[in-house]
Amino acid sequence: MSCVCGSKRIASIGAKCSDLCFTQLPDRPDIDGYVPSNIGIGGGDYVEFDYCLDCGKIQSDEFPITQETVDEFYEGECIDITPKEYDDDGFEILT
Repeated sequence: MSCVCGSKRIASIGAKCSDLCFTQLPDRPDIDGYVPSNIGIGGGDYVEFDYCLDCGKIQSDEFPITQETVDEFYEGECIDITPKEYDDDGFEILT
């Protein structure tokens, strides 16, 4: 395997985190739970990906990830994506 940068220095990562994965995506609420299966890093109980030790690029043909794919994950997990409002101290304003 080689990277698009030409390097053959590819590292493989694999970890079992069960439901202890923390995921933070732009403009979406944080998730504590399983590894998202549609963002190119594994899925379910496992984090799995390869990356280049020279340029840092994750080696996957799943990229780019569309916003629709991200939204499908949140809908499938029944996660509320309603934008939240915060006060001046950074606390969420509950309605």
